[in-house]
Formats: sequence, C-alpha cells, structure tokens
Amino acid sequence: MRTGARRFAVYADEVEATGENLTPTPLPFAPAPVRGVVSRRGRILTLIDPLPLLPPVNLNVTLNGATATTGAQTFAPPATPTPAPLVVALKGDEQLALSVQSIEHGIELYDTEASDAAEDAPGSSLLRRTIQHDTHAVALLDPARLFDAAMQGVERRRQRT
Repeated sequence: MRTGARRFAVYADEVEATGENLTPTPLPFAPAPVRGVVSRRGRILTLIDPLPLLPPVNLNVTLNGATATTGAQTFAPPATPTPAPLVVALKGDEQLALSVQSIEHGIELYDTEASDAAEDAPGSSLLRRTIQHDTHAVALLDPARLFDAAMQGVERRRQRT
C-alpha cells in the first residue's frame, strides 16, 4: 500500500475487505492519525491514516545540482473530512481500517529481504520489520499494535465530572 511517498504493508490474511471513496465521520478530540469512522459492510470501523505513525525516512533531494538528505515528514490532518481514496478493512476485534492512496501488487516475503524494526526508532512499536523490495523500503505493520500507536497518550474514555 502507499500513502504519500511511503510504502507499507500488512500480511494478506490480516485484510478483511477494501472500499473506495468512503468519507469518514470525524471523531471529536481524536488524535491526528484517526481520520474518523466509516461504515463498511455493516461494521463501523475506525479509519486510521498510518502516515503520521510511521518513522520518517531519509529522502535524497536534488535541487540545482546539489543533493540534500531530509528526514522530515510533515502531516497536517484535513480541515474538513475528505473521502479516503481507498480503505483497507483489517480483521480483528478492534474494527480498524487503513486510509491509503493506492494498493500495489502483493509481494512474497523472504527472510533475506527483511530487517527487524529498530527498538528505539519512532514508530517502531507499530512495525514488525522493514522490507527492502526493489528500490523501496516497505514498512510491515503490525495491526494488533495499530490502535495503541494511533491513540498514544490519549485516554480512550473521557472521565465524567
């Protein structure tokens, strides 16, 4: 899957379904990665944008003959709800979906193509490993940790006063 310049993946058996152009209903006080909720096949799914959860990647940028490396990753949530180009509904009790721009071909994973996620890297709690496929680094996400990563530092329920 791809969002912006980032490529990421989940195992095929962790995907329940896909959908197109679903407009999320925003959730008040939700953290930036949570785009809202969508209804898919009678289920209400929490729609998560994985881009702000992934560790930044170094990009080589060439401008006027000079090459610079940048690790900056910027993310600004939309001011108004916009349709998610593609929604990937995940299996599991958390009822989550990923908001992605495109779904690319499936790949077979060989142990020699993968490295474990660095424990101290930002977003590493969400990553199972990083896969080098062709010329791209692909982050293999762990859907079981997705909700906790998205809600990091936010209480799930507001306390009554």
